[in-house]
Amino acid sequence: MDQSLSFIGKNIRFYRRSRNWTLKQLASKIGIQEGPLGRIERGQNLPSATVIFQLSQVLNIPTDAIFASRISEAQAVVETDSLFMTTGSESLPAPLIDACQEIMTAFHCLEDVCQVQKYAKLPLFIPFEPNYSGMEQLSEMVRNYLGISDAIVFDYFELFENFGLRILVFPFMKQARDIGAVSFYEPDYHNAFFFLNALKNPEKQLFSLALELGKILIFNQIKNCRDKYLFVPVAKEQERPINELRAAKRFAATFLTPATAVHATISQLGIIPENWTWDLLLRIKHRFGVSAESFLYRLKELNLISDKSAEEIQSRIQTFYKNTRYKEPGSSKRILNSNGRFFDLLLTASSIESEETEEIHEVVNRYKIMCG
Repeated sequence: MDQSLSFIGKNIRFYRRSRNWTLKQLASKIGIQEGPLGRIERGQNLPSATVIFQLSQVLNIPTDAIFASRISEAQAVVETDSLFMTTGSESLPAPLIDACQEIMTAFHCLEDVCQVQKYAKLPLFIPFEPNYSGMEQLSEMVRNYLGISDAIVFDYFELFENFGLRILVFPFMKQARDIGAVSFYEPDYHNAFFFLNALKNPEKQLFSLALELGKILIFNQIKNCRDKYLFVPVAKEQERPINELRAAKRFAATFLTPATAVHATISQLGIIPENWTWDLLLRIKHRFGVSAESFLYRLKELNLISDKSAEEIQSRIQTFYKNTRYKEPGSSKRILNSNGRFFDLLLTASSIESEETEEIHEVVNRYKIMCG
């Protein structure tokens, strides 16, 4: 077979693995033997027209997706829930989409070789009220599902991965350097991938992770709602009208700094609204893993800081950002264990004979995926 067409088999293998099906299971569903399907996936044979039609039906994808040489091309033709990107492919550079696809393919391969659980165990459809208060309540429900309630968490990466969410951190290429994160989600198969930009500081990475989770939860609410215009700008005059992005940001902020935890921390330290200082704010915000500006906003929102103190600290934050090109005040003390599950699986797979392990190492080197 012409090796230039080997991507056809790789596409079939990618969609099969994303559904958590074995080679034998997919072969049975389309009515052929396991051996011939294996040769098609490995690029040794091309599928017949009949097999292509059966694959399209069973995998719930258009035939064009099978023949797409790049995932960014496949994304343009996939109109079902077989693959969904929360931020929308039209706003992302194609090289970033292709990089994420290659890494997803590698991750699926490792899970397949190691025969481990793949689906998200965290419920990703949780009904909520489409307003700011509803988003805060949603964040509380998610924290309860994760079993952390109002506790301060020091490793969100491990927490999310324990619930079947895949998190990958790598330096985004030049065309996507300003993008903090992107997530992929397959509603029909409960797959969720979060890609974070390693060039961002830990505070921005954590916020981006929570933001992308919020986007997925919001998408599912809209998908299951008859009225696609879920967020109607009917908020109070003193509030900004809510929309999908603001709702996701509200979810992320309250998820990382739950009101009860912030109140408890401040109370335990005996800090009164008039006593906040620059050094004190920087010290406390590290506990929650958020930026100084985000923590200050949360303090103001909860009436835990006086207007005078808030204005003085806000002015100093803005000056710091201007002089350092938006570096984080007080540096970043939060240590994130990036790509832990990915490299654990890679180490396990390396002890098992697999023709794909070498390809995965090439992906790791190509995209500079580092173990934190």
